[in-house]
Amino acid sequence: MKPVNFMKAEIKMAGNLFFPDNFDERNQYPAIVLVHPSGGVKEQTAGLYAEKLAQHGFITLAYDASCQGASEGAPRHIENPYQRVDDIRAAIDYLITLDCIDSERIGLMGVCAGGGYATHASMVDRRVKALGTVSAVNYGDMYRFGWDGTQTPDQAMPLLEMAAEQMSAEAKGAEVGYLPTTPASAEEAPNKDFAEAYEYYRTERARHCNAPSKMTTRSLAQLVTYDAFNHAEIFLTQPLCIIAGSEAGTRWLSEQIVERAASENKSLHIVDGATHISMYDKPDNVAEAMSKLAPFFLRHL
Repeated sequence: MKPVNFMKAEIKMAGNLFFPDNFDERNQYPAIVLVHPSGGVKEQTAGLYAEKLAQHGFITLAYDASCQGASEGAPRHIENPYQRVDDIRAAIDYLITLDCIDSERIGLMGVCAGGGYATHASMVDRRVKALGTVSAVNYGDMYRFGWDGTQTPDQAMPLLEMAAEQMSAEAKGAEVGYLPTTPASAEEAPNKDFAEAYEYYRTERARHCNAPSKMTTRSLAQLVTYDAFNHAEIFLTQPLCIIAGSEAGTRWLSEQIVERAASENKSLHIVDGATHISMYDKPDNVAEAMSKLAPFFLRHL
C-alpha cells in the first residue's frame, strides 16, 4: 500500500492505493474503488476491504471523501451525497491516468452510505463495469423511512427545518453547526445497530482521529431529499453483488437494490447472524463477504 493524492477540481484528495502481490508496473491490472461509510475514513472498513481485494489481483483505492478525513475541502465533515458521488468520479479519473490500470476494467465497492453512493455513481458513470456493496444504505430513504424502513416520510420534515434554520444562522455569521452521526454511548443508541456503531467508531475497535462521528447540520438539506437508487430500474445495468447481514436493520435497502436494478446479472447474499456493523470488520463476516465479492469481481473485471 502507498498513500496517494489526487485532485477533484481544486480539492486535494487523500487515498491509499493497494497493490496485489507480485505487482509488476509493466502490466495492466483491473481496479476497484472503495467508498467508505458516512463519517468513516479510508483507514477503517473501506481500507480493510481494499486490502482484501488487492490480495486477489486487483489494484484498489480507498480514499477519504472531500471535506472529510485527510482530504481537503470545507466546510469540514459535510455529508453532501452529490459531492460524495462526484468524489467517486474523481477517484476513477485518477486511476485511469495510471499506466498500470486497465481503464476498461474498473469496479466499485461501497460500505453503508458508501454502498448507496457507489450505486448512484454506477448509474451516472459508465466507466464502472461491476458494483459490489456491503451493508448498503440509501441515506435518503433512511432519513425518510427510518433505519429499518418502518417510519413514515413526514417525520423527516423537521430535519429539513433544522437544516434551514442552521443555514440561515450561518449566513448571518454563526459558526458551522454539527450533529453526531453515532451515539455518545451504547446506552443512548436507538437500536442494536447504532449501539454497535458506537463501539466501532468511538472505541478502540476502529476509532480514528480523522473520524469524529459528526456531520454538518446543513447536510440534512441534501440527505433527506436524496435518493441513491433513483432510476435504478433504467440505468443500473452493471453486474451486481450485494451483501447484507441477516440481523441488519438496513437489510431492506440491500434487498431494494436487487429488486429495483435493471441489471440482468445481480445477486443478493445474506450473511446469517451478521449485523449491519459486523460486516465492517468481524473476520468471519468479512471472509464470507469476500467469498462472494472476490469471485464476482474476478469474473466481471
